[in-house]
Amino acid sequence: MKAMNVIAIVTIIALEGRTAARATQFTIKCVNVASGASWSLKVDDRQQTVDGAPARITGAAIAWRDNGGFFDLDRSSGILTFTNASSTGGYILRHQCRLD
Repeated sequence: MKAMNVIAIVTIIALEGRTAARATQFTIKCVNVASGASWSLKVDDRQQTVDGAPARITGAAIAWRDNGGFFDLDRSSGILTFTNASSTGGYILRHQCRLD
């Protein structure tokens, strides 16, 4: 029985070490390619938020809703797509982002 407790403790310590090594907060810098305006997004992987808004964060994408529209960031290409519906049909904007 003691051997199983030791194995369980070692496993928990190993898993905690792996989690702690992973960055939980990071910044992504984005640029409006048409105007050149730039801004930063603060991502909290542990809390699953972007600039404080609830987000779905995976290895491939980060998606969230804010300012009345939907944001979808493709992590491999860095393309941030903003989609906003409206009574006139809505619009889509694309920006270029990179991890700071």
